[in-house]
Amino acid sequence: MYNISIVGAGNVAFRMALFLQAAGHCIDCVYARDLEKAEKVVRALKRGKSDAVAVNDINLLPKSDITIIAVSDNAIAQVAAQLPHRDAFTVHTSGATPMSVLEEAGLHNCGIFYPLMTLSMNKDIDIRLVPFLLESANEKGKEILVDLVNSLKAEYKICDSYKRLQFHTAAIFTTNFINYSLSLAYDISHPDFVFLLPSAIESVRKAFLNTPAVSQTGPAKRGDTNTINKHLEVLSEDKFAEHLEVYKFLTEKIYKKYNPSK
Repeated sequence: MYNISIVGAGNVAFRMALFLQAAGHCIDCVYARDLEKAEKVVRALKRGKSDAVAVNDINLLPKSDITIIAVSDNAIAQVAAQLPHRDAFTVHTSGATPMSVLEEAGLHNCGIFYPLMTLSMNKDIDIRLVPFLLESANEKGKEILVDLVNSLKAEYKICDSYKRLQFHTAAIFTTNFINYSLSLAYDISHPDFVFLLPSAIESVRKAFLNTPAVSQTGPAKRGDTNTINKHLEVLSEDKFAEHLEVYKFLTEKIYKKYNPSK
């Protein structure tokens, strides 16, 4: 088990601290510029009988086995440059920030510990369902990261920064873009949005079991202009202008993909 310091006190920092402590690791310290935020994380840890301390002076960070930087992407470089223990194994948790940012800050014993899932303070999840994308500047660091994931009983993949960025980009389609589409469906079906839940779950399940191409259905794939025109009529109301624009765009893309000769 490892002694760990956490830099940051947001959603990822909060959940990571709790997950790692529950897996048997010792959280030494939580740093945040806002001491109250760091103390909030520590209070949650102390419910598990932790000896963690909260600090708002980065120079008070102890030299732990691992320092985890869990801050916003645009703050990683600045924080990394300020860390007091330059040779400590240090990782960040970003999907879109390359490991070179840590190396350029002078942290050559470094790596990436990226959970491929949105983490939130107010919603607990089963960490065993979260895949981790790992990267390290050296073999020893890789062993440590694999140990961490194994202690969480989660899945992992070793990949470089560009591959991780590809995953991060793909996840925008499976999360943010899907959520945006769901928001449009919510408007159209309100107040009975819940009735769409079974079809939404089944659609995602089939896509991962059989590939999205095999699972694609609907009037655009079939070239069913009669049904498409009926949908366009529903969306002709002024309040659905945004929905109509998205429907037309996606219908055209799906139609061209599955009917290339037409």
